[in-house]
Amino acid sequence: MAVTDRINNALAVLTSAALSLPGLSAKAALPASNASANFLFGDYRESDDRMKAQVFHADVLFPMRERVDFTFKANEDVYSGATPLFSVPNAMRDKPKRILGTNIYEPADVVVSASPVVGTFEVTTSMHGFKSFEDGVFDYILNTPPALQTVEGGLAAGYTEVIDEMVPDEGDISQTFVDHPQEARKEGVLGLNYYFDDVTLAVSGGVSDEPDYKSSFGSTNVSWELGDDLTTLNFGYGLTSNEISRVESHGSGGDHVHAGDEDYQDLDEDSTYHSFNFGLSRVLTKNTLLQLNASYTHQRGYLTNPYKLVYVRGEITPDEYAALNLQQAIFQDVTDLEVAGVELFREVRPDRRNRYAVSTQLRHYFPALDSSLHLDYRYYWDNWNIDSHTLETSWYQELSRGVTVTPYVRYYSQSEAYFYAPYFLAPRSDGYYSSDYRLSAFGALSTGLNLRKEFDRGFALQAGIDYRTQKGSLKLGGGGIGDYADFHSYLLHASLELDLESRFSSSGYSAAGHHGHHVKASHPVQPPAGLMFGQMMNRAGDLMVGYQYMYGRLDGDMYRGTRKANDREVIDQGCRNLGCTNTSRQMEMHMNMLHLMYAPTDWLNLAVMPTLINKKMRMRSLEGAPDNDSHSNRHDSDGIGDTLLAALTQLYDSPGHHLHLGLGLSAPTGSINSKLYDSELQGYGMQLGSGTWDFIPSLTYTGQASRWSWGAQIRGTKRLEDENGQHYRFGDEWQVSTWGGFRISPWLSASVRGIFTDRGEIHGETDRHNSQSTPVDFPENYGGQFWDLGLGVNLAVPDGAFSGHGLKLEWLEPIRQDNNGYQLDREGTLYASWSYHF
Repeated sequence: MAVTDRINNALAVLTSAALSLPGLSAKAALPASNASANFLFGDYRESDDRMKAQVFHADVLFPMRERVDFTFKANEDVYSGATPLFSVPNAMRDKPKRILGTNIYEPADVVVSASPVVGTFEVTTSMHGFKSFEDGVFDYILNTPPALQTVEGGLAAGYTEVIDEMVPDEGDISQTFVDHPQEARKEGVLGLNYYFDDVTLAVSGGVSDEPDYKSSFGSTNVSWELGDDLTTLNFGYGLTSNEISRVESHGSGGDHVHAGDEDYQDLDEDSTYHSFNFGLSRVLTKNTLLQLNASYTHQRGYLTNPYKLVYVRGEITPDEYAALNLQQAIFQDVTDLEVAGVELFREVRPDRRNRYAVSTQLRHYFPALDSSLHLDYRYYWDNWNIDSHTLETSWYQELSRGVTVTPYVRYYSQSEAYFYAPYFLAPRSDGYYSSDYRLSAFGALSTGLNLRKEFDRGFALQAGIDYRTQKGSLKLGGGGIGDYADFHSYLLHASLELDLESRFSSSGYSAAGHHGHHVKASHPVQPPAGLMFGQMMNRAGDLMVGYQYMYGRLDGDMYRGTRKANDREVIDQGCRNLGCTNTSRQMEMHMNMLHLMYAPTDWLNLAVMPTLINKKMRMRSLEGAPDNDSHSNRHDSDGIGDTLLAALTQLYDSPGHHLHLGLGLSAPTGSINSKLYDSELQGYGMQLGSGTWDFIPSLTYTGQASRWSWGAQIRGTKRLEDENGQHYRFGDEWQVSTWGGFRISPWLSASVRGIFTDRGEIHGETDRHNSQSTPVDFPENYGGQFWDLGLGVNLAVPDGAFSGHGLKLEWLEPIRQDNNGYQLDREGTLYASWSYHF
């Protein structure tokens, strides 16, 4: 769910959680003149090893017709770390204990697993009683024959004595944190804006997906500019539908936390949000603008956080604990709450929430200083008794050469929900409980600095840092929750803004690549989409922005060498002499790469290529193997992959022939610590990077005659370190590609490519704990020799407003494989890329 609440206007769209309705912002009735795109990245971190997140955003806007704009937005948040699970008085820190024989929670500062198991656990008369009840209960159990044990005979008194020892002393409050494995939230939004003479109609819809929370939403917004051209009215409505579940072991897969439990069913809940907004904008003077806004949101359905716990004393009495011990009852007989431990329960929130907000924004421009002052105030209240005040001021200072500097300060204060407390010393009559610090009384102070630079080629770069501190003592008027939940956070962010309609289409540069001096732009020469380092720019000062998407899939049978391997063989030989119990049945990889290239001279190109990777693997039990739960059904890893830095240098260039050398260096920015929910390290192939610095040289030749084109490339990967931080390294790799292409029309061509890849096996082995029950856990089951056939189409815009844009697609069909060890069959790979030269 939410990783951050509100960081900065520039990244507000990035940090919106699946729980919140997308914003309904007013839009002036002015069609966009040019197509544009934005790419943003943020890195968010909280103090004391709490939550951290990497936030990615991309959006594009295309004018479809004179009065119509089309928009698309994509967001991905990848988050992990630790977050508070429950709180108790510090004197009780070691008192609540888990039940022996269950995996409810560990009595420590950090809980390992984001989804503590909750269900009916029986408190028996054996040693499976409360773990540390040395006195009272254990004395009675151990000294009284089971047949003579009764509630009245002393067992309830023993529970009373033990629970009485847990009475808090009103001291400091202690939080227990939960270790949150890496997860990702993905969101896509489509929008359409239609411009009438004085009215703009905006319609949008989208979906947000994370392992335990899925949302679909839509909104409509009307902006009406009144006849005096000084006043604009805005009206909006939004609808969001949410599906809430308990994640399958929170990122690791496997059974739901309640699967197979007759008393506590799988969580399958939903909620609906209706949101309305009204806005008024008024130009007061030629340099002053005032905006007034009001909003109302009605939420109904499941509004509880399914992972938060609360300590409630007395919800289950000593007599009831004693009866449970003697198996005379189950928890559902004595409480309506979900039991998570001794006097620990799942939180419960009301199923209705009405949220209101009013805000005002004042904008004033100072001509003498070429700067503007922004003053914002927002008041919020709801029927949970939370009200908040937000005050923000920012200063936009224009400097020379297209540079804008924006410092800002923001203050936030809120009261607590009526059902919030750090812990509860008696049951509430309404049955609502929460110890989630986000519903407490606190204040927060934020400050930040943004720097933006506009360039004369239709693009701008922005970067900034934002720092936030949250404390109970910062609450307006006092009365905050104290310092036990205090923390601070910061966000580093950067963005790239592009005007996608070329301003330099008359330059003579080929939209296709590296033959601009010799080949007309209408005769594109484009290497296939999946070829790395396949093209150069050969005009000093040229820029290229590109995006590449890759989808690869493994599925079906297991192979050893060139032949299929049955389950019996995999069991006996796939895991050395340990005996495999599981194997992968499907694996998918999605890679998103941003490609930025600059030509400082006509013979040298410099490039940087950051990547975002998502991997999914599904497991199956091997037929004939013993049962083993060490591998769950689903493995996932998301986040930043390794970052590629490269220099391409021209060796030979003549009409119809070109040769260039590529020298690449892969920086180990991808994680090699992706884990399962129980802290087991995932398989080598599920990690997001190599963990080593890698040298990637390449040599590429391309040729062209009339409508025909052809080329060849040899590329290698040499690991520059003996081992990574997990004490292994991937094998070296080399690849040979040859291809031929034919130009079908001035803007369309097709290609056929043959690829041979030799990939070495992994050297060394991790010393971190993993299950060693499936072939993916062993380094010898990686690498091999692979043959593929690629079929591609290339589209290029030779002239006009969108000159410089190119779109390429290629499908790689596996022809032959000779695997090292035991590996899953390859199904194929899809490459799709877009590039823009300017």
